[in-house]
Amino acid sequence: MSALRATARRSSPLGTTTLAGLKPAFFITLVSIVAVVIAAIMSEPFRSPTNVESLLFQMAPLLLVAAGQAVVITTAGIDLSVGSMMSLATVLAAASSSSAALVIAIVLAVGLAGGLGNGLGVVSGVNPLVMTLGTMAIFRGVALLVLGQPGGIVPPDLLTPLTTVFGNVPLTFLLAVGAVVLLWLATAETRWGRALFAVGGDEGHARRARLPVKRTLLIAYSVSGMFAALAGLALVARIYSGDPNVGDPFALDSITAALIGGIAVTGGRGSVLAVIPAVLLLALTDNLLNLAGVFSYWQYIAKGVILILTLWAYHAAGRPSGLLAMARGGWRKPGGSSGAAGSSGSAAKGAAS
Repeated sequence: MSALRATARRSSPLGTTTLAGLKPAFFITLVSIVAVVIAAIMSEPFRSPTNVESLLFQMAPLLLVAAGQAVVITTAGIDLSVGSMMSLATVLAAASSSSAALVIAIVLAVGLAGGLGNGLGVVSGVNPLVMTLGTMAIFRGVALLVLGQPGGIVPPDLLTPLTTVFGNVPLTFLLAVGAVVLLWLATAETRWGRALFAVGGDEGHARRARLPVKRTLLIAYSVSGMFAALAGLALVARIYSGDPNVGDPFALDSITAALIGGIAVTGGRGSVLAVIPAVLLLALTDNLLNLAGVFSYWQYIAKGVILILTLWAYHAAGRPSGLLAMARGGWRKPGGSSGAAGSSGSAAKGAAS
């Protein structure tokens, strides 16, 4: 157990501040703050209350889905179905005439069931990439069956709280940040969280240490499904309707945010809390390009450049992360070791002894 606690400490966003030991969360937070300050100084439209409100509305869905994705990637897995789950959530919200409480319950139940299905497939031996690719198609098909095209009517008693704004801060943004912080605490301070990093670091050692590997993975994918469903509800606050395809870009965006935040794609290292500055940086990029009137397709190029530069910076600081780490390992092979000889694997090995 002490070795697992050491693993959790290594995943914390707190740490040394020398260049070689710079934690990804510190680095990406610093970059995001500098970017916001520069944007505020150079762009008057960026400083407008309306734009700030729009930026925070934009961040809320990605914060939620990226946090869930970060949990799955920490296990050395991946969830490609989150975008389709978000679309399905918006469709369910817009196609139901029930009360807000019932709609939220239905959406969360569907998210939980979808995530649990992914987890059951993974623990039974299906590769996470293949499993979630299949459920991505299933969720998208169900969304199209429920609502064939964008539209529907979101119940007013649901839409009103989703669009509530305090000053210029949307309620959905505050709830999203709160949910991310709670999830971070769960990964950093609970037995499940410590097992999460041990399983991601080296599943074989985690099994020999008699850690609940299957239960840990089931919870991880269930969390991802529920957070994707919550992200879909947050997205309703932006589009005011249901759309069976609106969540498609979020699968890639959530992975990008997690990797920029320092989550190692080989598993066992990172901090869920770091997705907050990572999402801020991505949303800031989109926002500034929109204000500048740049064609929307350039936003994808900008995100790719940011991802590459960030991972290069981690590598230069002696902290290989994300896709750079993937080149040395790969996605977790269900039922075996991730192939990463990282510190988390060592911690799990220590627990076994």
